[in-house]
Amino acid sequence: MKYLFLEIWVFLLLAFLLGMFVQWFFCCRNKKSELTVEEITSTSKTTSAPIISSTETLGADTSVPVEATPVEVAPVAAALSAADLARPFGFDTAPSDADDIKRIKGIGSVIEKTLNELGIYQFKQIAAWNDDNVSWVESSLAFPGRITRENWIEQAKTLSQGGTTEFAKRVDKGSVDYKS
Repeated sequence: MKYLFLEIWVFLLLAFLLGMFVQWFFCCRNKKSELTVEEITSTSKTTSAPIISSTETLGADTSVPVEATPVEVAPVAAALSAADLARPFGFDTAPSDADDIKRIKGIGSVIEKTLNELGIYQFKQIAAWNDDNVSWVESSLAFPGRITRENWIEQAKTLSQGGTTEFAKRVDKGSVDYKS
């Protein structure tokens, strides 16, 4: 009985190791796991991708920190994936001048919380979105077409410039009741 038990564990271990090798062979053997400084600095694309914090490094082989300046963000942005490039600019934490984005019709407490988790806190952030940004946010919110349908960008442009909308007036009066 002990022999049978030991034999099963040996076969399970061999199967696990074989599976790990097959996974490595088909997925990872031709990919570079770390970017070198030369690869990142050899391109010069600009993008609206999020700014990389100054504490991140380029990879394990290099210890050069990435500064959050426009000069160094552009080459690093070239190495980002298409999904990262479509992501709109976001804050790590709420800025001191965060807006009440619930003043935009279509953004309630739940969507506001989700947008805040994505780093969206201000009208000017929403006003600056392009079509790629809208698609990325909609996929994150799981509400296809909602941003365009409810004119979030146009409302955000008006509100960021100090204007107001009918819905924002209702929110300011307290006529709109949001459930937390």
